[in-house]
Amino acid sequence: MISKRQMGGWLLVATLLPGLVFAADEANTAHYWLQRMSTAAHRLNYEGTFVYSYQGHMETMRIVHGDDHGKERERLLSLSGPSREVLRDDKKVTCILPDDNQVVVEHTSPNRLNPVKRPNTLDGLDKFYAFKEMGGERVAGFPAVKLVITPRDRYRYGHIFWLHKGNGLLLRSQLENEEGKVVEQMMFTSLRLFRKLPAKLLQPETKGHGITWQRDLPAATPAHEEIHWMVSDLPPGFVLYNHERHIMPSNHAKVDHMIFSDGLASVSVFVEKEKGNHPGFVGSSGLGAVNVYARIAKGYHITVVGEVPAVTVRQMADSVVEDNGHKR
Repeated sequence: MISKRQMGGWLLVATLLPGLVFAADEANTAHYWLQRMSTAAHRLNYEGTFVYSYQGHMETMRIVHGDDHGKERERLLSLSGPSREVLRDDKKVTCILPDDNQVVVEHTSPNRLNPVKRPNTLDGLDKFYAFKEMGGERVAGFPAVKLVITPRDRYRYGHIFWLHKGNGLLLRSQLENEEGKVVEQMMFTSLRLFRKLPAKLLQPETKGHGITWQRDLPAATPAHEEIHWMVSDLPPGFVLYNHERHIMPSNHAKVDHMIFSDGLASVSVFVEKEKGNHPGFVGSSGLGAVNVYARIAKGYHITVVGEVPAVTVRQMADSVVEDNGHKR
């Protein structure tokens, strides 16, 4: 079963009335800044320190991001709390946990380990969010544009972004729940931009002896054993963004992992065969902006995790069914 710690790995290695519309030029301006934000998150070379806070907790982290002709590499290092380091490239995510003398390698499509959010698509966002540019402020010494994004329904959170006025990089963000309460914040306190990133900045700092390696490898499942899953009652605007099957490094269990997105918010759905001697978490849980809902269905453990309201993860979890159209 997927433990709370494994959920954390997936997450680390996550109101206006309907029909209210802003003027077209304002929406176009917002789309312009969101596009710049997405491009900056992928293409800029930078190194910085940011503070991340949620539900009374605060963490300080260092991030290094580099792009070499479209190939991204990234390093995330905790500066407070438990010691950990995350390395990401186009093929894998490596989590170094020196306190546990473990290194976990996941051969999976990296999904938003970077706190600098990256919109998946801007198409159709106006149907589910309203946008407003609120003028400029300063963050980490840089002039920034403030962009307020308000949900039109109960299935998603509101966002406030402060974007670097020169290149669009996200310098600060706030996530607001259904009640308008801030449930998650991120803010750079220092930032350096590079034309070409020094290679040494991407080298891991964490070193240790007697390290245990856990590697997640793609499952070689015979075709006649394959079972495909689908979410039959998706909240409006959410579409399947990615679907993979892999093996959990901790218990070698085969897990189906589906990622759904509305363009801004992302939700992960995990489906794993139940093990009677190791019952998994069942019910609802939340930490800051992240909500989790899990249930057992026909011998399978279904877990849904995302930075979305509790109603969203529960609706998706309750509607996960076997896709008979693809079963072999």
